[in-house]
Amino acid sequence: MTASDIIRLYLKPEFATTLSADQWQKAILILRYQQLLARYAKHFRKKGIFDQLHEYARHHLTNAEIIADKQYQQVHYEAALLKQQIGNIGSHLVFLKGAGYSLSGLPVGVGRTYSDIDILVDKQYIREIEKTMTLHGWLPEEMDEYDQKYYRQWAHEIPPMKHATRGTLIDIHHNIIPIVSMRAPDINILFDHTVMTSDGYQVLDKAAMTLHSLIHLFYNEEFKYGYRDLMDIHILMSGNSEDYWQQLLDLAKTCGFEKELYFACRYAEGLMQTGVPDFVTTQLAHHKSRMQSVLDFMFTNLLSPSHPFVRRPIYPLAVFMGFIRGHRLKMPLSILVYHSMNKAWRLTVEYLLGNTFFDKQKTQ
Repeated sequence: MTASDIIRLYLKPEFATTLSADQWQKAILILRYQQLLARYAKHFRKKGIFDQLHEYARHHLTNAEIIADKQYQQVHYEAALLKQQIGNIGSHLVFLKGAGYSLSGLPVGVGRTYSDIDILVDKQYIREIEKTMTLHGWLPEEMDEYDQKYYRQWAHEIPPMKHATRGTLIDIHHNIIPIVSMRAPDINILFDHTVMTSDGYQVLDKAAMTLHSLIHLFYNEEFKYGYRDLMDIHILMSGNSEDYWQQLLDLAKTCGFEKELYFACRYAEGLMQTGVPDFVTTQLAHHKSRMQSVLDFMFTNLLSPSHPFVRRPIYPLAVFMGFIRGHRLKMPLSILVYHSMNKAWRLTVEYLLGNTFFDKQKTQ
């Protein structure tokens, strides 16, 4: 079972009917690692081949569907509570990424699983929202003073919050990339591209949802779920009108992320056979880098299905390159050096003196 086989299972689902139990064992481990087991299960059902799959596969795929369906119900429950608790603070409570996909009713949300809920709110109301959520049982995750400063001074979100009884995690954003990167867009542009779902929840419209998805992928330093995130983009980009593509191009240009859109189209088309119109490819062609072969090496490795079973020996190099590139994009060099040295120093001190050294409450 190779990475290409995992992609083929999705693009050519009839291939799934030919796999043996041993092949399925590896495929299921890979898909579970990528948080894609439920999405593949839903896809096989949609294509009408689920009942033709090996019994071993059907068992695991069905269990994954049950978990995904419960999470779908849970996110609707949590969204209703959040709307009730903080929906009247400011003008925007926009559900992003996985939760936004589920609430939108779009195909990208079918079988999609995730570990937390992401929301986008008006920055001027962050403090009020945080205080109100605390009154409703949401508690900030424990972190030291430096990390608190990092979030509140440089990042695009406040420290994550966790509900005291339900255990739900939530990330509260006021932008989509770190402010310190100097590329954070005017968030009002995205607020102008929100729609209301039939259940009354704010989500980004499809073009803005696609743009945010690809920015999140190509402006990041971690790619553990790179294949899952590329598949999100593939599904969002599939089956659209010319108006959608023009809106996506215009929005990427306005927000300053045409290069990231170029990457998304290049690798979605190259790995997932996404149908990108010729006029889009032509309009973005000038973003091809002089180091494109290096980028192709890095992204092809990082965005292919990942698991110890299928990783190439050179994979750690691609991970390292992606890590350095992502941090460099998010921070000016001076801040990156300061941040890296601070983290290294703190890790050294904690290693020598204990991991509670910087926790004032625990050391007093």
